Amino acid sequence: MQAQKDYSLAGRPMGVKGRFFAQLMRFAHKKEYQAVADALELSGKDNLLDVGCGSGEFLALCSKQVHKSAGVDHSPEMVHMAVKRNRKRVEQGLTVIKEADSASLPWPEGSFSAASGTGTFMFWPEPEKSLAEINRVLENQGRLVISLGWNAEDGQNHSDRVAKHGIRIYSEKEMKTLFKVAGFDQVMVHYARAFMCPRLMVVKGVKG
Repeated sequence: MQAQKDYSLAGRPMGVKGRFFAQLMRFAHKKEYQAVADALELSGKDNLLDVGCGSGEFLALCSKQVHKSAGVDHSPEMVHMAVKRNRKRVEQGLTVIKEADSASLPWPEGSFSAASGTGTFMFWPEPEKSLAEINRVLENQGRLVISLGWNAEDGQNHSDRVAKHGIRIYSEKEMKTLFKVAGFDQVMVHYARAFMCPRLMVVKGVKG
């Protein structure tokens, strides 16, 4: 079952409440951000794309590890916050942040060597299209890492969250299949601990 487009506070932070929520997530997701950064194995040669960049905290975390970076989010408030959070690099032309949908990315093929999706994948209404789009903008051997704080392998009952947010809860098998269908030849899954995530799922795919 496809998740419905979600414009709840969690799925698309908007307005004053949305900005406050995003500020909380900056701190709550620190361990999750680090788990994704570690899995990406970033270097100074990388051009990184963060899909669903929110307030731009993950981009800020990785700024010293990469050559250039970019972020997209479908919330104009989050784009504004992300630009502000990464203002120095934006002004230097080293980071670009745009309002866009994950299923239609505004970059040509092979623009990035690495991509991330931290804690947002379960909200994506068209996951197959989004993964194919990310694959398109990655160069050969480019890496994608996605984290899922809520997943079918963590032993929790997520029915209330599904009803409230319209999200989809994925299993490890489903994620591996989605990645492979999108064109990622190598797919690996491991688990970590993060804030309110006893079994954070971290999925890594390599293109080509």
